[in-house]
Amino acid sequence: MAALPAALRTPAPVARWLAGKSRGERRTVAAIAVAIGVAVLWLGLWQPLRRDAEAMRTSREVSASELAAARKMTEEAAGLARATPTSAPGDARATLDRILAQQNLRGAVTQLDWQEGRAHVVFAAISYDALAPLLEALQREGNLRAVDATLTARVEPGTVRAELTLGR
Repeated sequence: MAALPAALRTPAPVARWLAGKSRGERRTVAAIAVAIGVAVLWLGLWQPLRRDAEAMRTSREVSASELAAARKMTEEAAGLARATPTSAPGDARATLDRILAQQNLRGAVTQLDWQEGRAHVVFAAISYDALAPLLEALQREGNLRAVDATLTARVEPGTVRAELTLGR
């Protein structure tokens, strides 16, 4: 029979103590040692593995839902890009005036300048509730996008001073 490695051999004091015990007592001690070993393995290896597996499942579900939402957003963006009408560059002024009139914001414009095909529009005071639909309509209907925007808070709640540079 081959000799056991030093790490698996019973230490001398334990061997002497077991030598003085009956066969039933040695079996009981061995059973207790095996039970302790199984408990250590269960607590030290199995429980952390099970917790990590559950955390990975949860993370995978969250990632899958985020991926689905991102895919839906990219499909919507692609649909908007296809649906956005392209209009001639010459009618950008007319389009801007038309959309400002539709949104009832023509009177709120304090400055409107055109340079190099871009409109510089200043609103001294405009509410967020009016600005967001305006920008959406400009992009959707007129193919005009905010190239540059400076929003400055005003004293009145929900209003800003808006300086917009619009281009195609």
